[in-house]
Amino acid sequence: MELAYSNIGIKGLHKPKAKVITITSGKGGVGKSSTATNLALALMALNKKVCVFDADASLANINILLGIQPEFTLQHLLKGEKSLKEIIIDGPRGLKVVPGATGISEYTRLSQDQKAILLAALDKLQSEFDYLIIDTAAGIGDDVLDFIRASQFSIIIITPEPTSLTDSFSLLKVLKRTHHDRDAFILVNMAMDYENSKSIYKRFESAVKKYIDVGISYIGYIQADETMISSVTLQCPAILLSPDSKATQCFNKLALELDKNLDESPIDSFSDFWRKQNSIQEIVETALPDSTTPSFASQPAPKVEKTKEPTPLDFQQASEFCLKQLSAGNLTDDEKLKFLTALDPFQIKEEESVSTELVEALDSSSSSVREFYNYLEQNSFPQEEIRDVVTTLEQVYLKKYKQDINGLDAIMLKLFSQLTDDEDELLYVESKLSARYQRQFDKPLHEPIQQIIKLINSESKSQHEIDEVLGSLLSAYKDRFSQPYKTKADEELFLATQVIKDLKNHQKEISSQLKDAENSLTKQTNVLESIKQLLPNLNDKP
Repeated sequence: MELAYSNIGIKGLHKPKAKVITITSGKGGVGKSSTATNLALALMALNKKVCVFDADASLANINILLGIQPEFTLQHLLKGEKSLKEIIIDGPRGLKVVPGATGISEYTRLSQDQKAILLAALDKLQSEFDYLIIDTAAGIGDDVLDFIRASQFSIIIITPEPTSLTDSFSLLKVLKRTHHDRDAFILVNMAMDYENSKSIYKRFESAVKKYIDVGISYIGYIQADETMISSVTLQCPAILLSPDSKATQCFNKLALELDKNLDESPIDSFSDFWRKQNSIQEIVETALPDSTTPSFASQPAPKVEKTKEPTPLDFQQASEFCLKQLSAGNLTDDEKLKFLTALDPFQIKEEESVSTELVEALDSSSSSVREFYNYLEQNSFPQEEIRDVVTTLEQVYLKKYKQDINGLDAIMLKLFSQLTDDEDELLYVESKLSARYQRQFDKPLHEPIQQIIKLINSESKSQHEIDEVLGSLLSAYKDRFSQPYKTKADEELFLATQVIKDLKNHQKEISSQLKDAENSLTKQTNVLESIKQLLPNLNDKP
């Protein structure tokens, strides 16, 4: 057998060596990329050669978490502009990262040369590393499902949040419908401790076994830790940021468990899945009749050698084939009836719905609600449609019942649950609330004078802190009015100063008058003495 679209024979293939682990989740925001990065580094600490393949085409988070910026991506490789060696990024501890993975999600649209390049690159990666960690996008898109089906092992991350459990349930259900028969490992993230993680897993496992009956197993947990939050902000994985943290201990234990459990497992070729996809595509292109063909029944049956089994179509190819026949109008009524009868066992059953609790909560007479719910589920819960419906229903509720569908407490809780510990975010929210209050009531949300009085009367504030506040106020007053602030004591002191000044002036006047009087008296005394001298014999008369 030869490689699809390649002249390389089977002897030229790189022998698979790496165990391929896909890390995925039913919803975003559960720590999928952080887990992939820290697990890879934990495996590196076990002297394993590890490569992380960033397969999230919309959000390339691995390089962000590592604080590195790729110059080239997988697209440059597929276009023949760069080699695999040139696009791989060097990370800490010798970790390797392949940035970008949009090429694989659009595999059937690649040219023959591009397919050969991609398959050769996957073979080379799997031959050079001990572990190949695939970080997929969240959800149940075709690219996510393809990576899970192509990988030898898959880890689905769940958290205590109900939506995480529901969405991961949906992912497992869709995998079962595509006939994926490999068990998945379940990792509980953001758990309080081991007992809490087991409780969450048991609840999830019970629903999975009851409604979809697929194989899952508990692989471990990551404890809720502030280090994980800090690691994202600082763009430094938790294992490197805080080697002794609880989260780091969990990642190290997870790496040991995985390496132990997968040690003796046979290794499959990761690229073989896409080779089979290529073969299936060729069969579909050959088998599907043109829409202009007069009758499906009139087509001659393909000759099949008895010694060879035809490659089965997967669900997507089979559905495309059936839809094409139905839209062409080539089937009789009897054939359509047989077709529908054959499909009946595969129809969605009520007990298989994504959230049994939600379905049971719906009124049994509300058929339109059930139909809408089933429609959303069958269409993989399209984001745009759900957003439009939710927004419209909220507006209708507000108009009809004259009140918001969510209470004030719920709105506040939702707002603050979306905020991080970033001080700037909280200050921004506070400023918006204050501005809204000012516009609506034409007064500030916080009265400054009342706030200052409250501060001064607070027993938690020291005299030094209050002195600083008063000092700042006095300084601001002087800057604002170009003069120092005058207290009542200052005014009384000013008045007293004026009185003292007046008294001093009065004292000066009195002193001047006294001096004039003394001078006058002195003159009079001198005159009398002169007279006495002119009359020397007055005292001598008998």
